[in-house]
Amino acid sequence: MKDDSLDPMIRDAYAIAAQPERLMKLLTVLQKPAADNESDLQPHFANVTELLTEIDPSVGDDFSTYARDLEGNGDHLIPPDLSLNRTMTVLSVDDQIFKSAHLVLGQSIPDWLFGVDGESHAQVEKLLEEPGKAGPAIVRLYVDRDDDRGVLFAAQSSGEDDISLDFRVMRLRWHAVIGSAFAQSLELTATEEQLAEHLVNGLSVTEFAAQRERALGTARNQLKALLRKLGIGSQTELISLYAGFSNAFAMAETNDPNLLPPRSSHQLTLADGSHLPFEIYGDPKARPVLYLHATIDGAYLTTRQQDAATGQNLRIIAPWLPFYAGSKMANTGLAVVDEFVERLVHLLDQLKIKRCSVVSARVAAPYGMAAIRSHPNRFCGLVMAGAILPAGEDNDFSHLAMGYRAPLRLARIAPSFVRLYFAAVSTMVRRGKSMAYFKSIYGESTADMQTLNRPDVAELMQRSMKRTFEDGYESTAQQAILTASDWSKWCRKLEVPVTVICGAEDRLAPPDMVEKFCDRYGFNLIGPLPDVGSLAIQQVPHRIFSEAAKIHMD
Repeated sequence: MKDDSLDPMIRDAYAIAAQPERLMKLLTVLQKPAADNESDLQPHFANVTELLTEIDPSVGDDFSTYARDLEGNGDHLIPPDLSLNRTMTVLSVDDQIFKSAHLVLGQSIPDWLFGVDGESHAQVEKLLEEPGKAGPAIVRLYVDRDDDRGVLFAAQSSGEDDISLDFRVMRLRWHAVIGSAFAQSLELTATEEQLAEHLVNGLSVTEFAAQRERALGTARNQLKALLRKLGIGSQTELISLYAGFSNAFAMAETNDPNLLPPRSSHQLTLADGSHLPFEIYGDPKARPVLYLHATIDGAYLTTRQQDAATGQNLRIIAPWLPFYAGSKMANTGLAVVDEFVERLVHLLDQLKIKRCSVVSARVAAPYGMAAIRSHPNRFCGLVMAGAILPAGEDNDFSHLAMGYRAPLRLARIAPSFVRLYFAAVSTMVRRGKSMAYFKSIYGESTADMQTLNRPDVAELMQRSMKRTFEDGYESTAQQAILTASDWSKWCRKLEVPVTVICGAEDRLAPPDMVEKFCDRYGFNLIGPLPDVGSLAIQQVPHRIFSEAAKIHMD
């Protein structure tokens, strides 16, 4: 290869500064090794990264275009959990949610499904009067004859001639900051705020009374007083009011990030003055699980993930990985793993947690593996939700999708390309062109592309990107460098169990390679699971957290 053979790559690299989407063209060129002197590209990659930052200096500021860029996100909704026609005949049903209801396709629903108070019936009738115009409405459905709590659903009518009613489980939950602003703006008392939180989280007045050790009549009177103060007539109207307030608050936060705390929910200050930011979800009395997040997902959880953890009586402690959310590390590459694991031990000490299991998502696997190997007395087992595999010297990453292959291959010889890669990606997202990036990684998996189009996942990605690129691109560069490394030393001589959950559509760690990996080190393999890809932590969180709950603490 001639000395000037790198010139086209250099030109393509500088073209990214003006058109970040040209990153995809450069990835195509860089799929296979081209020359021994590819490391000569490194200073050029560094220059382009600086140019991108100067041209588009909004690093970490606004990723609101991410959700709008997803294909079909504007009109596409996740499939309904229950669909009925005008005569209340079942068109489709989620058998997991309505398992005890024994709803049958083509048959009418039982009378008790809408409850006995008539409120849900009235809301459905209104939707049928103006199909496609009214709603969505919040209704309470009962999943079996003995259900006295009910489950909240968002109901929407569609169609003109063949009208259908679609019901989707409400994923709404009370947010501490938004809830406080809601209560303050409406001048609620402390008791009224607690009651509102209780109802928004899907619990009943009966449960509220029992929790506070008060008579049911007292709780009902408190509810009547609350509804009267707000000028509304029902619990579902209260929940609708909170949902509207929450949505408006979140929209305002997109334009004014000062409305919500800019930092993480929690932050541990270490002896050297550095910080470990982290999030916590669930009941403080529940069983603790350490969750190590993937590259773009961040330490945030969707409501679906939180529900899955709560269903297993788990409390999730989710630290941000090295260089995320403004955190600093003394090392890079493999050396940062041991440094981070020691920080995790300090975190457990701070939270007074003696021992816990670990769940890792995709590229966080090396951190989870190092934690259980170095401190089996503190970390009692690992569940890998999707996986990356240790990269030996003979690994050319040919099994990976294009969007992963070139960055990982060049991470070994030109780390500055990895920073350029994520600088271009973040700029593409802010300019509303993120799908080219995601297709380059997940495009071969129908399950993953559908997951990326889910509204709850889009919102999570958008929030996480602000923290991921808060101080530049070191966080994602570290993840790529780590993924391109051989971290198998932490897989040997383990004293606690490891379970790997593998998706049949995982293109980052194909099932046949995962099976060999598990056989080599004696790990338990679950899968390959159908309709699951690399984003297993979003697709089957109930399965993942149920496996974490099975790990013995002693």
